[in-house]
Amino acid sequence: DEMELVDDEDGSDAETEDDEDVLEEGAEDERPKERLGRVTDAEIDEVVQGKKVEAIMNIFVSAVRELGYNIKEAVTPQSTRKFDDPALVKNALRKISRRLGESLPSLLNKSGSFKNTTSKIQIRRFLTALVSAVTEGSNDAVLVSTLLQSLSPFVPVLHILKGVTKTVLKTALHLCTSGNEVIRLAAYGVVRAIATRAAGTRTMYQSTSFKGVFLALVRTAHHYNIHNLPILGFLMSCVVDLYATDMEAAYQHTFVYTRQLAIYLRAALQQQSQANVRAVFNWQYLQALRTWGLVVSSFPSPAQLGPLIHPVVQVALGLMDLFASPRMFPMHLHVIEMLNHITSRANGVYIPVSSYILRILTSPSLTLENVKDGFSGGKKRTRDEGSVDKVDLQFTMRVKKAQFRTGDYKIMVWKETLYLLTEHLASHSVSIGFPEAFWPVASTLRKLKKDVKVPRIHSQLSTIVKHFESTAQAIQTKRNNVNFGPCDMMAVKSFEDNLKSEGNPLVHYHASLRRDRMSDFAAKQQSLQERVTLEGTLSDKDARNKKTRSSRQ
Repeated sequence: DEMELVDDEDGSDAETEDDEDVLEEGAEDERPKERLGRVTDAEIDEVVQGKKVEAIMNIFVSAVRELGYNIKEAVTPQSTRKFDDPALVKNALRKISRRLGESLPSLLNKSGSFKNTTSKIQIRRFLTALVSAVTEGSNDAVLVSTLLQSLSPFVPVLHILKGVTKTVLKTALHLCTSGNEVIRLAAYGVVRAIATRAAGTRTMYQSTSFKGVFLALVRTAHHYNIHNLPILGFLMSCVVDLYATDMEAAYQHTFVYTRQLAIYLRAALQQQSQANVRAVFNWQYLQALRTWGLVVSSFPSPAQLGPLIHPVVQVALGLMDLFASPRMFPMHLHVIEMLNHITSRANGVYIPVSSYILRILTSPSLTLENVKDGFSGGKKRTRDEGSVDKVDLQFTMRVKKAQFRTGDYKIMVWKETLYLLTEHLASHSVSIGFPEAFWPVASTLRKLKKDVKVPRIHSQLSTIVKHFESTAQAIQTKRNNVNFGPCDMMAVKSFEDNLKSEGNPLVHYHASLRRDRMSDFAAKQQSLQERVTLEGTLSDKDARNKKTRSSRQ
């Protein structure tokens, strides 16, 4: 059934020609004031099943105002009604938003524009009220996500309503950084729909969407901790998914932002002033670099973003060269991890990170001569060392001098570095030239194994060397039986594919380390969640006790 906006005798298109003439807050309504009763459940069902959009919109706006949210339109008796039951307010919002989405085609003509200007005004009212509800009602995840999902049918007509697309997109991008996962997903669905709508209308806001998601990530990355880690991971996935919708636009945006990172780095390399150094040594720069590493390695084909892998890698290596101080090793570990992930996603592209890993392991400042079982001096922890804050490498870029001298810190750096080395070796252990390419690494590890006396680190070094030798020996044995040369690329690829399918000790060892690593992080998150829940329970209990005391007084 087609929906009607007003009766034929109530007005004409000429009377409402300009859809921008929406009444401002506080404007007077010319219609006589009516005394209307409270909105009931039966009335909501009747209006929703009816054909009067204006009546539906009055109840929708009344519901939004009933929740205490501001709407920039005239205050009228019809749009400020009270509800018979507070539970009806959100129920009305859900029913009406769904009904209007289903009935939108009846308000459009064959060309996709509105049949009359009055239709535009009412749909504008709906979208304005809905944006107010999702912006101010972010505490109710179920309601906000439902309202955001109801926006999908309206995306194709947003460009017809001047200024509405910008408002909706800005709101959705803001909600993409919400702490609630349900709201984030629904908000990104709106952003993606606006960026990918039909050809001819998408180009205006596609660039805004591409930029907006990345800039939302950068703003969120001002700090990096376990609380905003899920949000940053989500936003990185959003960037990858959104850029996959248009590879040509993705190339342009990725090139521009990578070039900007390189410009900041070049300025710091040429003149290490405080401003230049701060521009590149911060979480926002590092997370931006990690994002573009994820983007280019997700589409490594030469016809996609493959040509941009080299510039991203060069910026990453330059960042480690700029900050070579041992106190900056935590930042090096972040960059090395990112480069390892590029290798694993981009079909094993070789990145020379082993030299940076060995630089950490052979650093005189990280020697383990006086460290035993994680404590300096091989004895009990000293009073000064016990008072130093413990370092969490996952959320650290640089350590203090006192932290740097502790045995705990040195053990953590060694363990993390050896894990990244194992990951690096495992990624290339299916290459036909693996034994020769990584012989210097194995040789250095053998020397370190003789010098390191800490049991945990010595055992890990021994395991890596053992698996390296087993893997290299297996490849050499298999190579001795081939009848092709290194110039036969097809045969080499087939050889390496067989190595990959068969697996090897290094790959299996890395997989086991990765499982343990993920398990430890899941336990950390669970512990944090339990602590947050406990703190919330205690806060509620304190609030109740305070209320009880005040009532007694």
